[in-house]
Amino acid sequence: MKKIRVLMLGAVLLLLCRNDAIAQTNISQNHDTLRLTVDQALEIALSDNPSIKIAEAELERVDYLKKESWNALLPDLNTTMQYTNNIYKQIFFSDFFPGGKMEVGSTHSYSVTTNATLPIFAMGLYKNIELSGLEIKAALESARTTKLDLIQQVKNSFYGIVMMKESLRVLEKSYKNASESAENIKMMYEQGLASEFDKIRSDVAVRNILPSLTEARNGLELAKLQLKILLSLKMDLPIDVIGDFSYLEAEINNFNSNIPYNFEMNSSLRTMDIQLEKLNKTFELVRSQRLPVLAGFGNYVIQKQSNDFSFQGVWPNSLMVGVSLKVPIFNKFSTTLKEKETKIGIRQLELQKNLLENSLSLAAQNAINAMQRAKIQLQSDKEAVAQAIKGYEIAKVRYKTGIGTVLELNDSEVSLTTSELNLNKTLYDFLKAKNEFEKVLGIEKL
Repeated sequence: MKKIRVLMLGAVLLLLCRNDAIAQTNISQNHDTLRLTVDQALEIALSDNPSIKIAEAELERVDYLKKESWNALLPDLNTTMQYTNNIYKQIFFSDFFPGGKMEVGSTHSYSVTTNATLPIFAMGLYKNIELSGLEIKAALESARTTKLDLIQQVKNSFYGIVMMKESLRVLEKSYKNASESAENIKMMYEQGLASEFDKIRSDVAVRNILPSLTEARNGLELAKLQLKILLSLKMDLPIDVIGDFSYLEAEINNFNSNIPYNFEMNSSLRTMDIQLEKLNKTFELVRSQRLPVLAGFGNYVIQKQSNDFSFQGVWPNSLMVGVSLKVPIFNKFSTTLKEKETKIGIRQLELQKNLLENSLSLAAQNAINAMQRAKIQLQSDKEAVAQAIKGYEIAKVRYKTGIGTVLELNDSEVSLTTSELNLNKTLYDFLKAKNEFEKVLGIEKL
């Protein structure tokens, strides 16, 4: 029995260890880093971002609105059932009756009435249908605006991470170089080949890099969090981006600032055009209130009366059909005032459109200028990096041979780091300006 118990205990422990190993494996898999290209990031954002889902829900809502407008042309049918208790019956007066009057009807009255109406000519209904079509058009353009904004945000966020990673690499390399220099100077100091001042300066140079290094790491994590929010990913999911700025240099060098552009596809301008179209259609809807409305109607009634609350017996019925014509004659000038109000709204929107066109021209030109500035700056930054590398190597040799000073060495290291960081920023600035230019033109470029 003891052997059996030992074997059972061993089996249980083995099973528990196996389950724990599986759980640890699942945890490890769940926390694997998600590596994304810019295309994959855009695909996830356009399918999972809440803004896109809200736009899709709005499209569904206005689709029902259009169906509701069309259904207004269908017949309207309703049935009313009524019970009446005639506590005091109606009186019919006549000299032919004793006392000059006679009660009419029974104590209990029942009736079932079915009414049907059908619009034959109602211009307002047709204008409402046209307005509902414009609502769908506006919702589609709103969804497109959301998509364009999201594309720009994801691209900026994605390449912001690329820039932060590259900047962190530059700072880590700078920290490594400074640490190596500090270690060499320390060894030289211990051998009496360097002064204490040089040793202190080199140690301070290393410590001065640490805050920038910490700030860069924090900035990288914040940039990743921003991308997670745009992609609707879990905050505890590690992510990384796959991409660099290597392809940008050729594009920047080939950039031509004399770019012809127009705003036909600009989403804000198209939205304003739809709003103008809606206001004009609203004006037609208001004016349609001056026209007569022709409708058909039908009425079917079955009824019964009794003094003993009984449903037995004959239920007489009646049926009538007809048409009605409603002609507006005087409505206290409300239609005229609404027409004037709508015309003012149209004029305001036209002025706003002109102002928007000017603003778009300015935004497009600013983006072009920023790209042109980045093109010019790129050549300067590349030359600065090359010269800084050469200067740093010279400073190291000069210090080792006793010709140079530690100040020269530290200064050359700072210059190299600054020039490399400036180069990364220039590349990112060009990309941001390009994204802004594409958004202003309404280009859906993934």
